[in-house]
Amino acid sequence: MSLPSLTVRVSAIRSQSPQGRGGAIFTGIEVDERGMRQDAKAHLVVKAPHWLLTTAVEVGQLWIITGKVEASTIVVNGYRLTESTLTPEAMELLRPSGEHIVTLLAECDAFAGIGMVKARRLWGHFGHDLYAILDNGDVKRLEEVMTTDAAATLADAWHRWGDTFTLQWLQAKGFPLALGRKVIAYFSPHPAIQIERDPYRLISFAADWATTDRLARDTFGIAENDPRRLVGAVEEALYGAFDAGHTCATRSEVVQRVGRLLGSDHIVDRALSEAEAKGCFLRRAGRLHAVGPYVMERGIAESIAQRAVQPDPLLNRSELAAALTGYQAESGVTLEASQSDALAVANANPIGVITGGAGTGKTTVLRAFFRICAEAGWPVCAMALSGRAARRISEATGHPATTIAGFLASVNAGTLPPRAVVVIDEASMLDLPAAYRLIRHLPETYRFVLVGDPHQLPPVGPGLLLHELAHHDGIPRVELQQVKRYGGKIAEAATAIRRGQWPDLPEDPQAEMAFLPCALNDINDVVLDLLADDPQNVQILCATRTAAAGGVKAINALCAAALHAANEELLRWNAEFEIVQGTGFRVGSPVICLINDWKMNLQNGSLGVIVSVEPPDRDAQPGQRLGVIRWDDGQQRDLTPDLLPHLELAYAITIHKAQGSQFPRIIVPVRHARLLDRTLLYTAITRAQQQVILVGDVAAARNAVEAPPHASLRQVALGALLTEILEGMA
Repeated sequence: MSLPSLTVRVSAIRSQSPQGRGGAIFTGIEVDERGMRQDAKAHLVVKAPHWLLTTAVEVGQLWIITGKVEASTIVVNGYRLTESTLTPEAMELLRPSGEHIVTLLAECDAFAGIGMVKARRLWGHFGHDLYAILDNGDVKRLEEVMTTDAAATLADAWHRWGDTFTLQWLQAKGFPLALGRKVIAYFSPHPAIQIERDPYRLISFAADWATTDRLARDTFGIAENDPRRLVGAVEEALYGAFDAGHTCATRSEVVQRVGRLLGSDHIVDRALSEAEAKGCFLRRAGRLHAVGPYVMERGIAESIAQRAVQPDPLLNRSELAAALTGYQAESGVTLEASQSDALAVANANPIGVITGGAGTGKTTVLRAFFRICAEAGWPVCAMALSGRAARRISEATGHPATTIAGFLASVNAGTLPPRAVVVIDEASMLDLPAAYRLIRHLPETYRFVLVGDPHQLPPVGPGLLLHELAHHDGIPRVELQQVKRYGGKIAEAATAIRRGQWPDLPEDPQAEMAFLPCALNDINDVVLDLLADDPQNVQILCATRTAAAGGVKAINALCAAALHAANEELLRWNAEFEIVQGTGFRVGSPVICLINDWKMNLQNGSLGVIVSVEPPDRDAQPGQRLGVIRWDDGQQRDLTPDLLPHLELAYAITIHKAQGSQFPRIIVPVRHARLLDRTLLYTAITRAQQQVILVGDVAAARNAVEAPPHASLRQVALGALLTEILEGMA
């Protein structure tokens, strides 16, 4: 049986975004098509989930709500009222009609300052023409009834109100809410008109091809061979390659992809011709480049080349020698030959690349280099892509560091010194867009030192920076060779895997480096048994988040049930459903922070353990303490409602999250997966200080190590562009 649909006018908001998870709880009255109240004694309590709302709920709005109504009776000031709770299955915000607009303008917060008197005056003066006047933003006509400022404010508010209906329309066509908001913000003030002119523009906002093509053809009647459709398919093919990590693609690859998108091969050549004529891509060296990625790679190559051909020492030879002698005497550290070479390169050149495997002393080099910069009078801007990696630099060197995003924010604020040395640690994680924003937009007076390991994981985003520069003859670079952090079997296995050779590993859980083979369905249980032996010193590192066997979520759920199910749970009061609700976190639960919170000195990737929880509070405020977490920097901090949505269990974390960190012992579940390659395994095992245990499919691990790493399959043009530019400068 179908559920009833009611037209409800919002009369009061009880809770907007309860628990910080979106949604709303509001009261309203049922009205008819004329806006008249259906029952003077009845009002509705609507508990709207976030996935049904296209905008914030405001007083005066009209909604058509489909859902189940459950009645209850309450007494207010001696009067008996019927309160009905409505749980929506579907919701649609209505554009007001007739005199509904009077109530909307008078009561809705979006039109604050109008009030009932002005609303009645507007309706009385313009009647039904008021809709067209507001839609057109006709301030002059509105001034017939109100002041210029009030008219402009009303026109702007109505424009923003109208965007809600475009958003609702896009959502009904299958586009996610977040994407719809981006589209409206970009195409304002007339998003619907802009979309109708060329629906394939939505591809630029990460809309999927199937949904966009269906909208264009079914709603707007665009033909199979319409130039807009043909160009859109080529752009989708090129940017699809970009999303997969490539900055360019061969013509045959693009042809194949475009043919699949269009569902026909006979119009592919025409599609390429139309797209090229429109300037959607460039042809270079047998590859097609989307304009955006090409501009970024070219810009980076030019900036790096300018620095590479102009040596400019910070200190002269005698000053450098004295600085290094002083550093070694004060620190008690003896620099080995490749470390001294790395410091000489960084000192001599405005661009330098220092690479080396895990534990080869890159941090020692940074500490010495910061000493050189201080003696030369150059400020240092140390940074990394992730907050956790930035904190590690700061802790290891004693020099302040930030994320690249934080640094770029200071660039925009205009607070940078006129010259500086930019040091980027864990530079293998740096993708093309981040590198472009950083390198291209700083003045020529800024020097760069990139530090990292190109054999670790490539960037999550497109492009390759460190990997290309580390092997380019035109770039001043040094590779550190001597492993200092660990040795023995872990170092031997890491070196072999880095070279693409599978090491011979024992099946002994007590060994320093071991592989315990087991069936796919047994991986989680074996991992749990190993963790239970020493949970305080073990970190589980997984290739994937969602796999049922060997994935982060499944292992976290299993470990939580086995190790801490009897401990006190963190409970919250859920105002939306008026019940106490579990969070999945208990005393003793390890957690990971998923955001950078500089006020609390927490970074994306910070790890901690919940040490206490508070009883649930119906009226918990944003900063109220829900419990206490002891973090991996040794500090205890309050667990607040603001922080809670950004925490996850961390018995297991992804290998990507662990990059740049170290743990006493690690356990790595291994199974066949798309992400599994030698760089993933190499990154995982080099996180360990004392022991590594791999668990699962030996054949999958061997095949991954012996196959070319995924990064080598990325098609990028940075190296070739750099060679071309440097040759032109010679």
